[in-house]
This record gives sequence, C-alpha cells and structure tokens, in this order.
Amino acid sequence: MALPKINLDAVLKLPLSKRILIVAAVNLVLVGLMYTFLIGPKYDEIKALGAELEALSVKLNESRLIAADIPKFLKEKEEMEMKLAAAIAQLPNAKEIPDLIDGISKSGEKAGLKILIFRPGKEVAKGFYAEVPVKMTVEGKYESFYDFSLKIAGLPRIVNLGGMDVKSQGHRNRVPVLKADFVATTFRFIPAQEEGEQKK
Repeated sequence: MALPKINLDAVLKLPLSKRILIVAAVNLVLVGLMYTFLIGPKYDEIKALGAELEALSVKLNESRLIAADIPKFLKEKEEMEMKLAAAIAQLPNAKEIPDLIDGISKSGEKAGLKILIFRPGKEVAKGFYAEVPVKMTVEGKYESFYDFSLKIAGLPRIVNLGGMDVKSQGHRNRVPVLKADFVATTFRFIPAQEEGEQKK
C-alpha cells in the first residue's frame, strides 16, 4: 500500500487553525514514535538498573555492618582460643596419664581410705579427647571420703567421680565404716594426628 502524497501548497492554503492541528498531529505522531522506539526501551532499562542499584545498596549496607563487626568477631575468636587452650591444658597427654592415675591412688591413701580395687579401664575416644576410666573400690570413714573428694578436686587435671555406690560396713572402734564402688574418670587430649589415625 503506497503512502498518499502530501501537497504542501494545499496545506499552506488551509486556515491557520487547521495548519496548527496538522502540525500538532505530526508532532504527536513523532513523539509517539520516538517514545516507542527510543525512549520506552531505555526507560525500562533504567527502571531495571534502578532496582539493581537498590539491591546492591542494600547488600553494601549489610556488608558495611558485617565489616564493622569484624573487630568484635576477632576479639571473640581470640577469647575462645584462649578458653580452648586453658581447657586443653587441663587434659593430660598420654605421657601424663600414668602419673595422674598414680595421683588418684595416692589421694585415696592420703585421705585415709583403704583401696581394695584400683583397676584402670580401656580408654574411650570422644573426638579431640578420650575418657580414661579407673574402677575403684575403697573403704574408710565418712571424713576420709570427703577428704578424698577434696584432694581429687585439687588435682591439676580434670577427674570426675561417678557411679558411686556407698554401703555401710558397720563400726570399727565405734566409728562407722563405709565401702564405696565408683569410677574415677579422667580425660586425655588427643592430638589431631592421632585423632585422624583413630578414624582410619
């Protein structure tokens, strides 16, 4: 379909009001075409970029907040490492276990307890540490049991007394005598290399 020919002389001879209407209509068509093909797509692109910029601004603010907390996190990490080092210092290594077991035995004797059974058990691995149980049966006065528990608490390493079964053994020289079966458990630090070998 061919476009109709526009006679400019005929347009110029029209009254002023009609010429203004024609010019306005042509301008509207031109503006419509410019918006449809030039401005419209760019406007959508600008809108998408604006949304992306807003998302990036939110992310930047979050990152700034995290960055502001880094010194706090580093301090907390340092404190945790110090606590871990202190806890590990209370876990003996393999070489110190015999001395610690000997210390448990001597604590019982010094407290005035008669040690009937003193049997170290098999070590049980629990990750970075191992439990070392010692089955004990002791006999003595109530005061001796109390003194023994104080001496155990005063050892430089962690020792737990558990599963205690206490029975009366009557009297000796009018003093009540008690017999107790329990497990004294100490803990040993397992170095990372040894822990890896145990997993294998």
